[in-house]
Amino acid sequence: MIAPRTIGFWLQTAALLLLLISFVLPPLHLSRPIYDVIAVMDITGSMNVRDEQLNGAPASRIAFEKSAVRALLGSLPCGSQLGVAIFVERRPLLLLEPIETCENFSVLDSEIAAIDWKMGWDSESHIATSLASAMPMAGTLAADLIFITDGQEEPPLSWAGPPNFAPVRGTTHGLIAGIGGYEFAPIPRFDKQGHEIGVWRPGDVPSETGGIFRGHEYLSAVDEPHLRDLARQTGLKYIHLMGTDDLMTAFAGAVPKRLRPAKVNLQFAAAAAALVLLMATEGSSSFLNKRTKKLLPITAAPMVAG
Repeated sequence: MIAPRTIGFWLQTAALLLLLISFVLPPLHLSRPIYDVIAVMDITGSMNVRDEQLNGAPASRIAFEKSAVRALLGSLPCGSQLGVAIFVERRPLLLLEPIETCENFSVLDSEIAAIDWKMGWDSESHIATSLASAMPMAGTLAADLIFITDGQEEPPLSWAGPPNFAPVRGTTHGLIAGIGGYEFAPIPRFDKQGHEIGVWRPGDVPSETGGIFRGHEYLSAVDEPHLRDLARQTGLKYIHLMGTDDLMTAFAGAVPKRLRPAKVNLQFAAAAAALVLLMATEGSSSFLNKRTKKLLPITAAPMVAG
């Protein structure tokens, strides 16, 4: 049988060698796929509709949207860059330019978590026009695009239709992510202090033709035909976002992979292996000591004459 001290000696020696190696081990240079992306998030009034689910409970579209982008942040490989923008009315507002996701995880996560419909500066929602502005913005930042929206134009598109996407078609890769249920649902209404005071009613929502009510402007559902048409015109992919974890998979399939040189720090791995060996030293010593005690011969006690 090998003595416990012999096993402990070799384990401790190996741990010491690994610890010394960890101080001088150079990083490993690799190329790995990464993603540079701008997530443009709809914060218009219809995104307050509660027709989504989070953790088994009803949730607003904007809460679901934020959860999906935060899940995307956690799924992007280190070296990737994520930027965040919001939109209402006709243009997106860039909150954060693309920054590396792992080193800036807490900044990005808190920024996404803080997004709220109250940050909007207008009550109108021109989806197609905002998308036409978001595409060159992403191109200027050398990023791909995720454009998240329920697709509800407010006021409805005029007879002229959406803007001409021909100049930007194919210039930006990415994804249009539709959000919201397929059934019409009431839109929550808020006062100037941000308190919910009910829902929008027929005639409350202005339309393109001077306040003439057209039909369902006071209700909301994901306008998937409109969003699919925008994807066709822009060359972007379309997905109806069903789960918060679906965004990364859909996005990865919609954009070309980029390879970026990356340093893999092996010092941490060597130090961790040394720690495991030290823990194994204690474990093996304890185990063998117990086993040795079991194998020791039992010495009979001397009998005392009575």
